Amino acid sequence: MPITRSSALAVALVAALVLLPNLGGSPLWDDDEPRNAACSLAMHASGDWVVPTFNGRLRVEKPVLVNWLHLAGFAVAGVNETGARLASALLTIGSCLLTGLIAGAIFRPDVGLWSGLVMATCLWTGVSGRAATPDAPLAFCTTLALWLFVRAARVPEGDGIGWRNGPVRMSALNAAAVGVACGLGVMTKGPVGLVVPLLGLGSFCWWQAWLDPGRRGSLLRRLASSGMEACRSLRVAIILGAALAVALPWYALVTVRTDGEWLREFLLVHNVRRFAAPMEGHSGSAFFYYPLVILVGMFPWSMASALVVRHAAVTARETVGTRLVICWLAAWLVPFSLAGTKLPGYVWPAYPAVAAAVGLFVADWIRRPSRATDGWMRLAWAFLAVSGIAIGVGLPLATRRIAPGAEWLGLIGLVPIVGAGLAWGCQSLSSRIAASGAWAATACGTVALLLAAGPAGIAHVGGTRQLVSCLPQAGAAVPIASFGAPASAVFYAGRLTPCGSVEELAEPAAAATFISEHPGAHLVVDARYEEQVSAALPRDYGVLRAATSFPTSQQVLLIGPRRHGAEPPARLAAEEAAPRR
Repeated sequence: MPITRSSALAVALVAALVLLPNLGGSPLWDDDEPRNAACSLAMHASGDWVVPTFNGRLRVEKPVLVNWLHLAGFAVAGVNETGARLASALLTIGSCLLTGLIAGAIFRPDVGLWSGLVMATCLWTGVSGRAATPDAPLAFCTTLALWLFVRAARVPEGDGIGWRNGPVRMSALNAAAVGVACGLGVMTKGPVGLVVPLLGLGSFCWWQAWLDPGRRGSLLRRLASSGMEACRSLRVAIILGAALAVALPWYALVTVRTDGEWLREFLLVHNVRRFAAPMEGHSGSAFFYYPLVILVGMFPWSMASALVVRHAAVTARETVGTRLVICWLAAWLVPFSLAGTKLPGYVWPAYPAVAAAVGLFVADWIRRPSRATDGWMRLAWAFLAVSGIAIGVGLPLATRRIAPGAEWLGLIGLVPIVGAGLAWGCQSLSSRIAASGAWAATACGTVALLLAAGPAGIAHVGGTRQLVSCLPQAGAAVPIASFGAPASAVFYAGRLTPCGSVEELAEPAAAATFISEHPGAHLVVDARYEEQVSAALPRDYGVLRAATSFPTSQQVLLIGPRRHGAEPPARLAAEEAAPRR
């Protein structure tokens, strides 16, 4: 039985509370957000929706679906941070709803409610769900594929619909629907959107076939027959065909348009090479990296991780749904743990399975409490209080370095401290549902405040957004070039140019040539190269503004023609940069 409408509404509202407030408050940060958004900006300016480019160069890192979603966001909210992030937030709300539906179908409606709430209020959902990257679309597409599989694989059982041991049965139409969802995943992030879901669903179908009481013979024969049964029941050929029907047209078109360069670089470099060896310094332990990532990403629900793992191991013996959760989680963890390049967002599509496991534990603790579990849950509340202390101390120390004046963000640490006290008190009164409710409210309040109030607190560290805010808007024919500037300069400065891009200077001396060809032009320059660039510029050019790029603390300068009587460049740069150093 799926979750009720009121439960689905509750999950959607909580997810919206975490994901939507102050969505565009912070500038595009790191490298991924501005690179994706700048690629979408180039499509918006040129009208070419097929070939992805970054500042005039072919962008081979990601397929095009995330850019199409950005363009839809730009049409709704404008060419800004909100427009770039809107699709991610809305799709993540959808992923939270799907998580609740999946857990409600494979377990019980109360498990579906708790699972949806867990997915909506864990830390990584808030982080990636508010980012202009392909992670949120991929998580939605793969979770949709899982939900379509769950709907198709549920079988009549007694007076209702449920799950049973034995082979899974799917119709051709249901398999095609799963394939369409996987095809959209391929349009989002490449083969991983198809291969990993097939691995998870296939291993579950194999496990189910293996448990068929009618299967006999030697071990090797049972293994082979179970594998063949899994392929037949999953209808792999139909899934592959539907996925290719969705993704192949664009892949073929971009291959033709770029003479094969995009496909070659994307597959060989950003798939094969990323798997074979670390790229861009992103590496980690094959055994500990992703378990630690999930522990942090599931905060504050990870306080009872040991209990959740034990509960899943016990219920896997008798519960079909737990086996599906384990297979889906393993399909993402094992391959990416073996990969050379590791990033936290790679395993976010596994979070619905983790949320379902947590939701099952919480719901079963409420329904069937035990003295031993109660004792361990008090330890979980203690960990929750300690995390609040860590936030209260750590955030002021961090903001003092990168965003002075935002030390008040440490007050957010009071939320988990108070929540831990309420959960402890409710459990002491034998109201475990109230204790779990306090846990959920704490998760919602902490994550929502960190991600909505946090950007507001550091808004004055606007990086290149703040740097170029004094320049005229697009159409004013004021050329902009950059030297050593972060990727965000391409998006924020590119918004002010008719072509949606900026010219990148190969060396400081090229600044003089650019200024001579474009009188009155401006430059966005890494502060470390100020002397070399300034030496090549006319005497009336100087530093107009300085800003700090978040979160790297990189100093960036805007250099342009100074008005008569303006401050000397060195003094102005020092005054602008000093409060943020």
